[in-house]
Formats: sequence, structure tokens, C-alpha cells
Amino acid sequence: MQKKNKNIKSQLSKVGFFFLIVGILVFISTPLRKIKGEVFEEMRLAIFQQNINEENTTINDINTDNLQVTVESNKEAEENDKKTNYSYIGELSIPKIKLKRGFVSKNSKYNNIQYNIAIAKEASYPDKERGNFILMAHSGNAYISFFDKLYRLEIGDEATVSYKAKKYKYKLTKVYNQPKTGQVAIYRNPNVKTLTLITCTHNDDYNQTIYIFEEI
Repeated sequence: MQKKNKNIKSQLSKVGFFFLIVGILVFISTPLRKIKGEVFEEMRLAIFQQNINEENTTINDINTDNLQVTVESNKEAEENDKKTNYSYIGELSIPKIKLKRGFVSKNSKYNNIQYNIAIAKEASYPDKERGNFILMAHSGNAYISFFDKLYRLEIGDEATVSYKAKKYKYKLTKVYNQPKTGQVAIYRNPNVKTLTLITCTHNDDYNQTIYIFEEI
């Protein structure tokens, strides 16, 4: 009888120990699952942010307040422009608004909106695969306000960039505004070659407009 009681106590002890281990594992696994979930969430957010950074471009310190100018007389500025010997490396053409203007290289001292349509330092040239050619210019009524009629464009309108004896054709796919903060966020499809034009919003002193073209 004593031997039987010992066996029963031994079995009860084993069962009790088993449930104790199970209880400890359950107690530990709950925070572990939480920690695991938090780690996975951090990884997911990091990957998502990396994709966002790869797809979009932020242009800093572009001083967008100076993208719109008004000049009482354009004659003197136009005459000075004609006297300046720009070494254009390409040309932007938008037939709908009768825009045709050359652009200089990034490292030229005339790559400035005070002289020309300017190439942003973050831009890639048109021949780069899946690149983004970013151009900026004044709006307003001055002689150098080369982007003053961009507001007339509609989705589907076309633009052409001539560069290194080759023409790149684009179609307007997106237009959006952003406040003037010294930065411009460019939202585009990173899998296609794009042309981005930036200028001040028409009849608006507080916003800038971004025009996204995709290569045809």
C-alpha cells in the first residue's frame, strides 16, 4: 500500500511539475510574442521607409520664394541674355505652351534660375535609365519666367527633351502642389524615366507646383 501511495505521489509530482513548466512557458511566451511582434513591426517599417526613400526625392534649399518674379521692364534683361554666350547641352520643348528653351550643364555658373531653366543638383540627366531629370524655372511676367505658362498644361500633354543628339519624349501624368518651405518632395514611379518641372503655383504666393512627366 505504501509503495502504491509513493507511486501516486510521484505521478502527481510529475504532473505538477509538467503544469508548472507549461505555466512558466506561457508566462514567458506572451511577452516574447509581443517583443517578436514589435521587432517584426520595426523591420517592416524600416523596409517601407527604405522603399519610400528610393521612390521619392526631396530637394532641399531650393529657395522657392525666388521662383516667381515680376519685372517692370524685360527689355534690358532680354538684351543681356542675348549677349551671354550660353553653352547649351540640351533643350526642353513643350509645344502646347510654345516653350522651347535650352539648358546648360549642372556645373555651369549659368545653371541658375536667374539666367535659365535650371537643373536641380539632385537630378539625373535624361539618358540615365529610370532617372529623374528635374528642372526649375521662374513663373511670373519677367523675361526669365520660362515656366509662367505651365499651369495651362493638362494630364496627357507632352514634352520633349533633346540631349546628346537624342530626343526623349514624355507625357504629363501627375500635377500637385506643395507649400513653400524650402523643400520639394517629388513623388514618382521609380521604375520609369521621368521629367519633373518645378515652379511657383499660378496666382499663389504660398505654394509651388510639381509637374511629373513619364517617358513615352
